[in-house]
Amino acid sequence: MTVKTKELVSEMTEALYQKKAVLLTGGTGVGKTYLAKKIAEQLGKKEYSCFPSSENQSVNIKIISCHSSVTYEDIVGGITAEIDSGQMIFEYKDKILIETIEKALEDYRIHKGTKYVLIMDDLQRNDVSILLGEAVGAIGAEGTKTRLYLNSRVGIEIPPNFYIIGTYNAAEIGANSLPNELIKNFYVREILSDIEYITELSDSENVVYYEKVRSLIVNYLNIQYRFSPYDQNRYFLGHGYFSGEDLSLKIRYQIIPILKQYINEGIIDSTAEEPLHLLEAACIKQKKISKVKRKSSFSKYNKGVTANQFMTEDASRKCSPIPIENLVGRIIDQKLLTDNQIKNAILFNKKVCYREMMIEGKSYQAMLIANKEQHDKIRRGGKAEGRCLYNGGTIYIDNSEHYFTGGFHPKDYVKAACWENQGEYKLGESFGGNLVIYRIVWQYYQTLIEEYTQYLRNNPLDTNKQKLLSYIQKEWKLFLYDYKRIKPKSVSKEGKTNSEWKNEEAKYNQEANAIVRQRIAELKILWSNPGDIIVTEDGFEVILEGVDNNMDDSIYKEYKDAMETLGIKQMILQGPPGTSKTYSAKEFLKYMANGCSDEKLADVQISDYSDENKYCAKLFKGESMPEIAWDIVQFHPSYGYEDFIRGIKVSTKPGSDTILYETVNKVLGNIAELAKKHNETKFFLIIDEINRANLATVFGELIYGLEYRAEPVATPYSVNNDNRISLPNNLYIIGTMNTADKSIGGIDYAIRRRFLFFELLPDAKVIGEYKSERGADQLEINAQACKLFENVERVFEEKYLSPEYRKEDVQIGHTYFLVDSKDKLMKRFEYQIIPILKEYYRDGIISIETSNEMDGFDGFLNCITGKINMTSQREDIERIFSELIM
Repeated sequence: MTVKTKELVSEMTEALYQKKAVLLTGGTGVGKTYLAKKIAEQLGKKEYSCFPSSENQSVNIKIISCHSSVTYEDIVGGITAEIDSGQMIFEYKDKILIETIEKALEDYRIHKGTKYVLIMDDLQRNDVSILLGEAVGAIGAEGTKTRLYLNSRVGIEIPPNFYIIGTYNAAEIGANSLPNELIKNFYVREILSDIEYITELSDSENVVYYEKVRSLIVNYLNIQYRFSPYDQNRYFLGHGYFSGEDLSLKIRYQIIPILKQYINEGIIDSTAEEPLHLLEAACIKQKKISKVKRKSSFSKYNKGVTANQFMTEDASRKCSPIPIENLVGRIIDQKLLTDNQIKNAILFNKKVCYREMMIEGKSYQAMLIANKEQHDKIRRGGKAEGRCLYNGGTIYIDNSEHYFTGGFHPKDYVKAACWENQGEYKLGESFGGNLVIYRIVWQYYQTLIEEYTQYLRNNPLDTNKQKLLSYIQKEWKLFLYDYKRIKPKSVSKEGKTNSEWKNEEAKYNQEANAIVRQRIAELKILWSNPGDIIVTEDGFEVILEGVDNNMDDSIYKEYKDAMETLGIKQMILQGPPGTSKTYSAKEFLKYMANGCSDEKLADVQISDYSDENKYCAKLFKGESMPEIAWDIVQFHPSYGYEDFIRGIKVSTKPGSDTILYETVNKVLGNIAELAKKHNETKFFLIIDEINRANLATVFGELIYGLEYRAEPVATPYSVNNDNRISLPNNLYIIGTMNTADKSIGGIDYAIRRRFLFFELLPDAKVIGEYKSERGADQLEINAQACKLFENVERVFEEKYLSPEYRKEDVQIGHTYFLVDSKDKLMKRFEYQIIPILKEYYRDGIISIETSNEMDGFDGFLNCITGKINMTSQREDIERIFSELIM
């Protein structure tokens, strides 16, 4: 905390101690909730204790999120529906306010120094007079002079060790005002946006950006707000937005989207668009300047290995892991695969190598390499007294030492058990060095093939990578064919002693192993470096280049970096209709799964929340835990808290008409619980059309949980006798939002502050490249579609577009123009594009003056206004379409 923040916390802690209730007011992002928690924590000092001599000076903090669906019965007390053995039981219960007061009174009576603080977050979301009812008297009260009489109960005394802190966001649209008789019970402190709360360096990047954004808001604030200090403070973005490092990401994906929303709502003038673009450009430039090369995960491994070294080098010891170590070192140095791909596909992949040993009831498992504990436990022959199995060299991964298996036996040759799966591992199958290094090469090539295939789906015009992928596939198939044919010469025992027979067999095994290594040493892809030119069989020159190098600036990498760097696990893909928002969300998941296929992505979609060990198809197939798992839900106007977080499930008892009731987790509750149990997997929940529901109601108290991960928050429902729920750090939320939808204004600033916003805009380039690999006929269709797209885009020019809307928010997206025939393009024009534009016309998004023209663009405008009948004037429609695509 800065000096200014410490002073504020000290001031408010003293006020809370004296007044028993404080109210923190201010706009979005000024740190009201953060300060409330810090004030409560500081109350634990003995100087603020009713009983300084008590050994226990702890602070018990309870947080209530006052969202719109929370009621008096949820906070104070009332008739509650409880589930017992499938039956609904109604009984009166005290809730969090009364429970906290009673616990505080109990400790106070025995002179215990514990303090109890109830934080009521976002009071503006509800009518507090109704929410608290007669319990309003608990605010700012203490001692025998104040007793609460609730529902004919005996009066409850408010003890001096009970405190309330409220937060109130005055900038939120539709904020409920607090009555004066309630405000007088609080010590009220307005928190104004001030960069000194987060930094004491006047020349820091944070200060520079803070001043830029503040000046932009001041200069472009609507005239009705410009001369009011209250309104200025209300709409300034709080200093909390400008804290931490990598501020340019926050500017681009949080602050600029909010400022654009300000433009839509008329808070700042539309002429602010240009300085917003300049600000965004400055952030992009700053990101490129500050970009540094990331440190490799690997160190202290065999570096600089050549093909000849790999082919000839052996250690003097009998069981040599040197070829394995050299092969891994080569793959790391080459940098065609990312560090994570090398870890997942090779080093920690059961398909390459797998060892397991049970000792004293505990299972020890390791793959190609083992950590210290695995190294010390896993022995040869499966016996604890045997020699260490991982007796090879070492490699450091993220500064942690690992050991290679000593699995290379130069005088032993092991065949693959089944070639139909390309040598895939089977439990209990024997391992030899030739088989292990084969599997390393197999995983190396398969990962490259998957990476290039995924890349070319999105970049079909990259001819170099198309040829490179073809070369990689051919080289792998040829190597596999050759490897299957390598067999040691069989040795007959006839006429030989056992020793002679074994020596001769070892000789031929050693020759076969040498052939395997020689064949691997001949692989051009493996032993070439990025930038090298490879000549294909048909004489084409191909440049070896990695997919990851080109993906550094991809938008999916940008999503990942922004979420991980800023520690914000929620994002929204926003844009007008037809900009591939849901498609992009799934493509991002594939990127996070190292470029997996559509089939593999389907295998990791959650299908059964009831079985935590087999919750997706991948696990049903007996495969290892997935890197990612995901699910999808679509919001709509009637979607509520009980559909999303927790609710009551009604069913009938099997074989009877008896109705059973059960409190259960819903989508978010289920995926959160599953993610907690599998913290090695990243879980993603896609919320399609996230803005169609009332987010404050649907998320409820978990609006707080989105920011304060892993902190349990109380819910109105108990599942397994626990009414708390929290969101783990390995759970990510991806929303999609149609910016042309009128409901986007319903996303208030408190919710916006907890999400990153990525804009997906219409892109004619996507249309021009659609299925371009099909040749000239498809390219001609794409050209016609691009021409139609350009004419539709004209409808959103300034002379037609209402000043209340931004073109980027309502323009029709490129997916409407992705077709493979002229006939399909005509149908899209007639049955999708024109109906949407008609709806825009009726809603006042576009304004068109009609004319009597029946041709070309003017005829198109008359279709939109309804002057041309889409049913009876078919010839006119076809003629207009033909002229628009010319």
